Amino acid sequence: MNEMVFLGGRPVAVGIGDGDVGDLLAYRREWEPFVAGHLELWRHVNEVLEGTQIARDVCPAGIFDPKRIVGNPAEAALCADLLLSRIRTSPTNPGGILAQWNLWKDSSSDQMLAGAQTMLAWHQSVVLDVGGPMKDDLVRIGKLWGIDIRLPDLPTFSLQQDIISRIEGAFVSTKGELKLLGYAAGDTLSLAGNTGEAIAKGLSDTAAALPKAVSSSIVWIGVAVVIVGGALVVYYLPRSKERAA
Repeated sequence: MNEMVFLGGRPVAVGIGDGDVGDLLAYRREWEPFVAGHLELWRHVNEVLEGTQIARDVCPAGIFDPKRIVGNPAEAALCADLLLSRIRTSPTNPGGILAQWNLWKDSSSDQMLAGAQTMLAWHQSVVLDVGGPMKDDLVRIGKLWGIDIRLPDLPTFSLQQDIISRIEGAFVSTKGELKLLGYAAGDTLSLAGNTGEAIAKGLSDTAAALPKAVSSSIVWIGVAVVIVGGALVVYYLPRSKERAA
């Protein structure tokens, strides 16, 4: 597993009341298990699809145009999903989770402090993408090819609120930039201004149990059984939930 490197060295304080790199990275640290969990799910999906005969014969390793695959529609569909999994797990492709999450990794402490609002907005947008459109593709692929997907939990609402309050207290420019994120119906990430609002909206920090992934009974079931030999279950074990001291 590639380490999700962000910035080496220790945070450098810039003055009393000005905040420091550690304050900014607190947001990233709390969301990294969630992002890492999705990355591991994508890696497993990629491993399963790469191990099929179709992948070896029709769409071997590399970038290709799925539209050029003619013939069996099941082969074309698998290759398209395989390509997407290669992109999501690539450490260098702009569409990869690591490439997006680590966009600021080469920034200096001064650059990060000066760009606090932009940096935090970027990280929040990546979390929303990973837990939104990318998650939808992940679940779709799992259902289509018989791979059961278990989504990772979020940081608790109380911990999210503590981190947001800490950052806003240190960086006035970030006021209102960060929101609480919670699972809404259908395990869709939704924004809330505070814990009370999140609860009122019925949001949760734990993913609901998804229906068992089964392949379509029309075209895909025969292909899926050959490809994966039945349903595979992927578990992400989140770290113990932490409370602020």
